[in-house]
Amino acid sequence: MFFNIISPMAVTDAELTASNIPEDDYPEWDGVTTFAASVKVISSVTHRVYEAVQPGNLNNDPTSDDGTWWLDLRATNRWSAFDQRRSNKASRADQITYSITPTQDCDAISLFGLTAGTVRIEVWDGATSIYDETFEMADTGHVVSMYTYLFGGIVYAPQKVLNGFPGYIGHVIEVTISAIGATAEVGHIVLGRNHLLGEIMNLPRISHVSHSRKGYDDFGEEILVKRGSTRKVELDLVVPTIQAPRVMDIIVEIDGLATAFYASGDAPTYGIEGLGFVDDHSQPIDVAGESTFPLVLKTLK
Repeated sequence: MFFNIISPMAVTDAELTASNIPEDDYPEWDGVTTFAASVKVISSVTHRVYEAVQPGNLNNDPTSDDGTWWLDLRATNRWSAFDQRRSNKASRADQITYSITPTQDCDAISLFGLTAGTVRIEVWDGATSIYDETFEMADTGHVVSMYTYLFGGIVYAPQKVLNGFPGYIGHVIEVTISAIGATAEVGHIVLGRNHLLGEIMNLPRISHVSHSRKGYDDFGEEILVKRGSTRKVELDLVVPTIQAPRVMDIIVEIDGLATAFYASGDAPTYGIEGLGFVDDHSQPIDVAGESTFPLVLKTLK
């Protein structure tokens, strides 16, 4: 079983060339309208939603405001799939489409926070289709008996990882997320270069981390405040010592970025797949030939 990281490519206006999600969440900010408190606007420059925090808000640009006049709420619906957050989802009835033109070589894609029956990935070299695959998102791992097969309902996988497709500079990658008859959703999309870091030693540790808290109401009664959960992944990688600088360079490259990671190979890969960041990595060097590198990752909600 091998550990892989996708070094994420920045997706800006240069890369995101089309989508069927219009950027019309709220009116565009302008400098001649006086906005009342709680009014929301968008900026098609930053692709973010802002909320006025006080009345008489005239000619205060939210993209440069220090919080006096505007509160930066989130990415617009169209751009929510590229804001380094999984919980703020892009959504549209029936189907979401994105057209992305890589400005760097891109051979891997991961989609997280999905609500979809199918995901289709197409790659175009000019007018020629050079890759076209559609993936059914039904998760058969939840079928544990004949009863659940017949009556358990369909459970859909919330994420999809794919590598090895020809996403070279100048190609167009078409992503289609379909939930016909419902609302299609995606929390975050990572595109970039796939890196195999090393072989995973036995007994990787997957931890459930709850962010819920116990609080108290006005009468002193205990209440639970639900805040979601994340996962912590702890594993040891076996890497040829000569490749230690390569591994560290990749870790440095993705530092502070929402990064896709996953395990590949024949062994069970449960839990070693997610959207997160490297929390800790050390390199005790064994000069004999192979070194064992501890790695700790934390997922994003």
